[in-house]
Amino acid sequence: MEDNKAIVQKIAEIFSTGDIPEVDSIFAPEYIDHQNDKRRSKNVKVDGPEEFKQIVKGARKSLPDLRVTIENIAIEEDKVIARFSWHSINIKHKRETIETLLIKNGLVIEHWGVEV
Repeated sequence: MEDNKAIVQKIAEIFSTGDIPEVDSIFAPEYIDHQNDKRRSKNVKVDGPEEFKQIVKGARKSLPDLRVTIENIAIEEDKVIARFSWHSINIKHKRETIETLLIKNGLVIEHWGVEV
C-alpha cells in the first residue's frame, strides 16, 4: 500500500514540477486515462505513458506555476482514490479533483478523474 501511495505522490510531484522522466517507470504501456475520453479528439492523440506526458506538458504550459497537493488518499488493494488540490495564480477559485487509479505490479494501468 505504501508503494501505491508513493506512486500517487510522484504523480502530484510530476504535475508540480513538469519533470516527466519517471512517467515511464510508473505508468504501464497499456495505461488508459478514462477522464480524457472527451478531450482525446481535441488535445491528446496518443495513449499510454505518452498521453500522461502530454497532459502534464499542457497543464504546465497553461499554468507554469502549477502546484498540485494531495489532500486525502485512500488505498484498498490495487485501487487508490485521492483528492488533489490544484494551485496557481491563474486559478481564481480553489480547484480540486478526485483521482481514482488502478495500480497493478507497481504501475498505473487505469485512471478516472473528476473535478469537484
